[in-house]
Amino acid sequence: MKKIAAIILSLFSAVSLAKDNSFTTNFVNEVQKAADGVGQLSEQIVVECPSPSASGTFLITHATYDFGKSLGVYVFKGGAGPDAKLNWIGAKFKNDDLSSDVIIGYDFGFTLPGGQFFLTVMKNGKIKAGVNKNGTSGVKEINCKVIMPD
Repeated sequence: MKKIAAIILSLFSAVSLAKDNSFTTNFVNEVQKAADGVGQLSEQIVVECPSPSASGTFLITHATYDFGKSLGVYVFKGGAGPDAKLNWIGAKFKNDDLSSDVIIGYDFGFTLPGGQFFLTVMKNGKIKAGVNKNGTSGVKEINCKVIMPD
């Protein structure tokens, strides 16, 4: 009986993860198309983090690899901070091979008063949020998850 319950639980987990993966895969694919100049972009992703102050909604309407030319904003949940303005995007390549044509995710960099906010969205469903305070070194990152829209 315990084995059957474990199998059912793992199946539900796999279905849930598959939904997250398809959502983040689609998000990354749409950002890539827009950054490559192949399409329009109006995407959003809702992020929930263990640290509530990092949770929020990322809206992006223009993606380009040119520094400072992408348009987007990260709105922190419950007004936990001022909105963070998208400043740059960077592609993440399979096996960290910069000569690869296979993009597996994106890093997004945002400006905040007194620092920077970072968001990594991967096709496999992994999401990380991080912050760097001006005048300090390093980025403190935490693992987060995507919240599926209703």
